[in-house]
Amino acid sequence: MQILLEVCVDTFESAVAAIQGGADRIELCSALSEGGLTPSVGLLREIKQYLAAEYDAPLLSGRPTIFPVYCMIRCRRGSDFCYSAQEMNAMLWDMRLLKQNGADGFVFGALDPSSSGRVHRQHCEQVVVAAGELPLTFHRAIDCTEEDALGENLKLIAELGFSTVLTSGLKPTAEQGLETIAKMKEIADQLTGKSLRVMPGSGVSTQNARQILQRTGCDAIHGSASITKPAGGHQTGTISMGGSNVDAMPLKVCSKAKVQELRQLIDSIV
Repeated sequence: MQILLEVCVDTFESAVAAIQGGADRIELCSALSEGGLTPSVGLLREIKQYLAAEYDAPLLSGRPTIFPVYCMIRCRRGSDFCYSAQEMNAMLWDMRLLKQNGADGFVFGALDPSSSGRVHRQHCEQVVVAAGELPLTFHRAIDCTEEDALGENLKLIAELGFSTVLTSGLKPTAEQGLETIAKMKEIADQLTGKSLRVMPGSGVSTQNARQILQRTGCDAIHGSASITKPAGGHQTGTISMGGSNVDAMPLKVCSKAKVQELRQLIDSIV
């Protein structure tokens, strides 16, 4: 079974590490410390230029003719995933610009504030129309829904045209949500006339990836493969640039070696 490895990144350095390490595609974000927000057009263009320049180099030898870069569409932090009309307009503008500059797919999720634990049909439909022929992943907003609404939500996500749902099984990590992820995979497999891939994510590592994949039966997995970036240059100290201490925390970046380890482990699963 061929298993897709998606790596989430929020810097150029991390994108290159994921590509060189053997990822099948990247989820491009900004601010992974905030759960991943919409990336800038400039970052997307720089990565696409790198791919264009390196495509025939040995590091991509034998890889698919297109290396997909899926862009997160999320205008702010927060786990409510309930957006105003103005927030939706802002995200749709971002989608148009990212699409014009080479995005290969999008990652989005919205919930209905008037219906506890339900996917927001209208907001998702707007994103589907804006994406056109490009594939869509419904992100971990699904993990903020009610378990008894899983069947209805997955059916709607598939009917709307999303090809993938990223989930930790309604738990903080995929390892904790194994049983629910397996249940979601069963529901997705039983959808009539629709194909929906269930992709476990959150807390994925070489220590648990095999267990997650084998226990759930999924054929895709998502992780950051990150490490703390060593300090470099002259630093006199760190200060917060906002109301939290995130800026004072060490920067996390994708590790090429960790991606390679994940790739080798995944490829060893029969």
